[in-house]
Amino acid sequence: MAKSPAECQTKADIRTEIDRLDTELVILLARRFGYVRRMAELKTSPDEALVPARVEEVLARVAERATDLGLDPGLARSLWTTLIDWNIEYEREAIAQRTGGA
Repeated sequence: MAKSPAECQTKADIRTEIDRLDTELVILLARRFGYVRRMAELKTSPDEALVPARVEEVLARVAERATDLGLDPGLARSLWTTLIDWNIEYEREAIAQRTGGA
């Protein structure tokens, strides 16, 4: 049973909850990546991997949601920037391999 931060009485309690959340985050990231993989299958050119307006839309939405939840929006933007950059590179490589493009 998950404990809220206030319910944690020991450092071990907190570590257990962080480990539980890390597992949930990895599961969610793997699910998200399934959509990235599918997007790479649908795109026809490596140039399609980067859509600047879409990147900014996602980053703005993540920062706003982070603010609403009391998370530093700069941290959220930084994490998502890393995630998005990795996904863009993955898409470029996957599309190039599939289509023979550079």
